[in-house]
Amino acid sequence: MQMNRGYHTFNKVIACVLSYIFIITAVAVPAHAEEKQVEATPSRIPLSELEKTIDAYVASYEKYTAAVSVVAIKDGETIMNKAYGYADIENQRKADTSTVFEWASISKLLVYTSVMQLVEQGKLDLETDIQEYLPEGFFKNLKYDEPITLMNLMHHNAGWEDQTVTEVYYYEENKNYDLGETLRENEPKQIYKPNSVVGYSNYSIGLAGYIVELVSGQPYYEYVNQHIFEPLHMNDTTVHPTGQDRPDLVQRRNEVKGYTKDLKRIPKNRVYVTFYPTGAAMGTAKDLGKFLAALMPVDDSHVLFAKRDTLDEMLSTSLYYDETSIPRFAHGFVEMEYWAPTLLHEGNLKGFSSKVVFDPESKFGMVVMTNIAFEEIYYYGLISKIFGNSTYVNSVTSEGGYFQSARRPAARFTDLFRQLDITKFSKAELSSLYNVVEHNGVVEKISYTPYMDYLPVSNLKVNLIVISFIPVALAILFSLIVLIGYLIRMLLYKRNKRGNPLNHFDKYHLAINVAGAILPLNLLIIHTRLPSYPAHSSLRINLLFNLLYVVLAVAYLGLLIYKLRKSSYSKKQKVMYIMSGISAFILAAFIVGWHLYV
Repeated sequence: MQMNRGYHTFNKVIACVLSYIFIITAVAVPAHAEEKQVEATPSRIPLSELEKTIDAYVASYEKYTAAVSVVAIKDGETIMNKAYGYADIENQRKADTSTVFEWASISKLLVYTSVMQLVEQGKLDLETDIQEYLPEGFFKNLKYDEPITLMNLMHHNAGWEDQTVTEVYYYEENKNYDLGETLRENEPKQIYKPNSVVGYSNYSIGLAGYIVELVSGQPYYEYVNQHIFEPLHMNDTTVHPTGQDRPDLVQRRNEVKGYTKDLKRIPKNRVYVTFYPTGAAMGTAKDLGKFLAALMPVDDSHVLFAKRDTLDEMLSTSLYYDETSIPRFAHGFVEMEYWAPTLLHEGNLKGFSSKVVFDPESKFGMVVMTNIAFEEIYYYGLISKIFGNSTYVNSVTSEGGYFQSARRPAARFTDLFRQLDITKFSKAELSSLYNVVEHNGVVEKISYTPYMDYLPVSNLKVNLIVISFIPVALAILFSLIVLIGYLIRMLLYKRNKRGNPLNHFDKYHLAINVAGAILPLNLLIIHTRLPSYPAHSSLRINLLFNLLYVVLAVAYLGLLIYKLRKSSYSKKQKVMYIMSGISAFILAAFIVGWHLYV
């Protein structure tokens, strides 16, 4: 019995050991085999199928495509570099891998990298007040005493108002360019406390580029050439304000035409960026892929920095969404949760849309560049296909409300048009945003995009804005009625010699109403031209007309008071003159209140 029990026990032990070995072998081998097969995108597309998948995607959207260039990087190597469509549809010039695209705001990544290089060398500190690096008295419009740091510039939360599109772009290629002087001349007002609100700021990044100039002792574009482009052998890229250091690239860039989303050609799609470090880079997608590969080295090699720790720091989270542990920025790089945590940056310029997205953990990334303005099929659709969908869910108790972008020109003529963009979000819509800051059922801030916050607007303010347009509309309508009345009066007088001809003051009365009738047409022209990135000089006559109207209104009111005291008019005439004065005052106040002359 004892031997049998021992024998059976021994058999059980042997059986267990053999079973264990079998299980380990059965599991380990497939796991190892599967590990080799896992070479896939974050959305689980095998890398061996990547090009085929993208080919099919592009083919399905061919009729919406001008040119698109796609580069994929894996483990430091380019695994795909392909161009589709036409750089010039009208002349049937096909895009290829040598096609030069605008980087637009992806250029900002060069600024962040340059700053971190100088931080590594001990020449810059991310938490030091930037005024220590700038000439004395550089700023004139700071409202708050809190220091502004390089980190604030990277996070777009230094508190500045946004510039108008007319201040961000220009068209004169041979313009004498000085980055520091340009930043001084175009200093925006500070409307928020630093660190309080994220509002995408081209001025901030231009300023960071200028600090790189001052500390390095080189023009910004020369610094980037020497410390980024040359080490990475990016021979087909420039960040010169007008590209004049690479005329060959400019020629290739000018062969590419820009289009709207419905493939209508955009005339004069070559624009120059006022704060050029923020968006002046242009080059091939392949070159941008080289920069991307340098951000995901496979070993301890780190071309951009002397120490790997600096690269790791640059790509680590430096700002979270308010009151959460959700990453927002990694030293200027946007953090986004697709099916894997990724870093990215987007770029839009007149006729161009570009995007770079990468997962540092798997060392997989993509570059997408197109010659379509505000493109979405590849900019968002293809990226989602390769990286998976990005989803956010918030627990919200508020029923929703009105919100306005923190990125707004508070003291510029475009503030009027931004005010008209106030958006209403329902409770369900709030739940799907990146982040919602809510206390006691009241939403204090939402993050509709990583690049900017949206602030609540009370129902009272919305109603006041709407109501404020009623007297303006009535004033314009009154001017039109007066003009029609004068026209009828003059026709009757000429045909039948009936009625009275114009008296001396009628001429002033007619002039102010003509100007009042033209004013809405002038505002409409300004509004319709803004999406085409007009130069400020091209709108100067429109803005001067608005200012002239204010001068005319003041002159008319002064003359009206004088004439009513000195001259005798009929009761009907006095009513018309006074009503015109009231209308002129309303329209002048509207122009001044919305800064429609600057």
